[in-house]
Amino acid sequence: MPIYEFICEKCKTIFETLVLSSQQKKDVTCPQCKTDQVKKMPSGFSCNCGSDGLKAGFSSSCGSSPTRRFG
Repeated sequence: MPIYEFICEKCKTIFETLVLSSQQKKDVTCPQCKTDQVKKMPSGFSCNCGSDGLKAGFSSSCGSSPTRRFG
């Protein structure tokens, strides 16, 4: 059950939500303004870079607020 990052096309809030395989994008609504005019965003990722245990973190959601607003 993946967590996807969305941006609200109305108020520009960026948020994450768990999307079940039976759910569709039309079931996702903005937590700020409650509209269904949302767009799925490409998410970052993390990887293990070699045997020395160093990790490069590219995740946009680690340690940040679950809801951000641009505008």
